[in-house]
Amino acid sequence: MINITELYSNDFFFSEEEFAEFRDWLSLNMDGITWQGKYKSEFEEFWTNFFVSGMSLTQMMMRFEYAIEKVKIGPLSSWFSWLQEKFLCYIFVSKDITIEQLSSLSRIRAKHLANILRNFFTDNFPHLDDYFAEVFQIAHHASENLSLSFKSLDAEINSGDTKFGSFEDDIMPSMEVTLYKEWGDFLKKMRKDFVATEIDLNKIKKEASFKYQLNTLRDFFLFLIIGWLVIFIIKVGNEYYNETLIKKISIYEPQFQWLDKTLTFKSTSDDVISKNFKLDADEIENIVDSKFNIPEEYQEAERFETESEVILTSWDSLPKDFTITELEQSKYEESTKGGYRDTRFGNKKVYRVMMKTVNTLRSKEELVKLLTKYAVKQVDQVEPGLSVPGGVYYNLFVPRKFLKEFLAQVMDIDESILYESRTRGRNPAGKNKVFIWMKAI
Repeated sequence: MINITELYSNDFFFSEEEFAEFRDWLSLNMDGITWQGKYKSEFEEFWTNFFVSGMSLTQMMMRFEYAIEKVKIGPLSSWFSWLQEKFLCYIFVSKDITIEQLSSLSRIRAKHLANILRNFFTDNFPHLDDYFAEVFQIAHHASENLSLSFKSLDAEINSGDTKFGSFEDDIMPSMEVTLYKEWGDFLKKMRKDFVATEIDLNKIKKEASFKYQLNTLRDFFLFLIIGWLVIFIIKVGNEYYNETLIKKISIYEPQFQWLDKTLTFKSTSDDVISKNFKLDADEIENIVDSKFNIPEEYQEAERFETESEVILTSWDSLPKDFTITELEQSKYEESTKGGYRDTRFGNKKVYRVMMKTVNTLRSKEELVKLLTKYAVKQVDQVEPGLSVPGGVYYNLFVPRKFLKEFLAQVMDIDESILYESRTRGRNPAGKNKVFIWMKAI
């Protein structure tokens, strides 16, 4: 393995001629970069101050990091990233150096550096794409491709004179970087920061981090102030709105014009004093109306309530023709509209079976056979045999011609009670609604 300390002691230093050679190697389109020469002086100033004779590879990598860190817009950042990658490719091609050595000196991971070199050679030799993908594949630190150099690579590909930093379709060599306002700002910062021969990149990052913390603290207090103002405005607005409502609301008291205020209660000479009159529950039950002389008109009249559900105790109670019975009035229906429940005025009959079972699984299987046999359909989206707490629920439409036979066989499955109910809903033609509640015991 290569000694890292030895690598840093053998760092590359570049002369002015080598930087000029690198510029020619890039094949820059100066008319495009300088907008037909209008900003040529600005670009020359950048190149002279950025690529200074005597700079080492480590220092140049720090300068590229500085440029990428300082520029704030995407095009300039992309251009400096491209320039850095081309500089690494130039060093690999022009110097007898391996991928591992270049990675150590540039402080760039070997895997990332190998990807940069693979893309560079693939752009210049697209027909050798598979070969470059193999030789620049670095999966771990012990990969044998780390020792790859351009001399050994050139012996395989026979590049000849095709050693240029830019290919035909590359747009970066012609990018109008000098047109951006940020380019001038970057030049001003570079003049100030490049006075020393070494850039303190850590100091620059710390200053940027401190400014970010100050901005964050400022934004936090600004958020608190705005939030407090919003809450205060809402509170004042609510108080004003409440006062406005109180002034607008008028309270109206009921006026009992018919009340005769001259009426007085007649005193009684009865020995029973109300405050000493106490009854327990048994005595209250033994009180008769005659003792208190309750007028007949205030006595509760006998009521004949209608049951909304009727238990059918025999099959004779079921009508012989279910088509006709839908049009009949129930004999249990009240003749007046008094009472408490709306369902007693319906003219559609619904049957409910309350079943008790000790073997729910067996009862469900028997019931499924009957549903298939008599072409029974489910109601709406309620799936037959829906499990609910305490049992199983069925909501069904049964063909009217099989209704009596279906109910008879359902009642034979387990102990069951059949109820008849009235409803205002509509059943599909030729069908009756049947609810089955299978209670597990």
